[in-house]
Amino acid sequence: KGGIMKKIILSLIVLLFLCINLSASIAITLKAVGDVSIIRNEKISKAGNGTELENKDQLETKENSYAAVKFIDGSSVIKIFPSSILTINADKGDTGKLNKTTNLKVGELWAKVTKKTGGFVIDTPTTVVSVKGTSFNVDVDENGGTVINTFEGSVEMKNKKNGKTAIIGAGKHGKSDGDGHIEVIDGNTTQEDKNADSATKILEIELENSEGDPKTITIELE
Repeated sequence: KGGIMKKIILSLIVLLFLCINLSASIAITLKAVGDVSIIRNEKISKAGNGTELENKDQLETKENSYAAVKFIDGSSVIKIFPSSILTINADKGDTGKLNKTTNLKVGELWAKVTKKTGGFVIDTPTTVVSVKGTSFNVDVDENGGTVINTFEGSVEMKNKKNGKTAIIGAGKHGKSDGDGHIEVIDGNTTQEDKNADSATKILEIELENSEGDPKTITIELE
């Protein structure tokens, strides 16, 4: 009996430990390529495929590195491009859905957000970006200037300096800066699915940077 009781107690301890870990985790890295680090409680560790992420974790990608992150409720996927710094947060709202907030200090990300799965906000030094189910790209320069490219649905931009807002619809891009300016432009903002029938989906996205120069970014999703 003593041996059985010890096994039961041990199983309960393991189950409790797993529940604690599960409740602490809000996202997971689907993929981490190159030099991708996590800063948690002032400690730095290397991110790999399948690394669990917690509230206030800061992800930093160095040159020629990137990471793909998925939130545990399955609602949103983010790709963080090279030379970017991103902090993630999430909490359960009154409806029990996971409300996601990410802070993009500098760099670039692409996100796909599913509708009706809790709030999704990206905070930059100059702008608050609110999303309700769409596919979009955010680019933040060293001065905090923010460029949004929307591929599906719509995104709301709010300038922090004066509270001005703008809706960036599909096929358009918006610019916001530290002086309170917001500009919405019809642009060459499209994305094309490739290898849709294979295990890996490739998205090629044509857009413009903050200077108006064309560029192509590639998203690889498992």
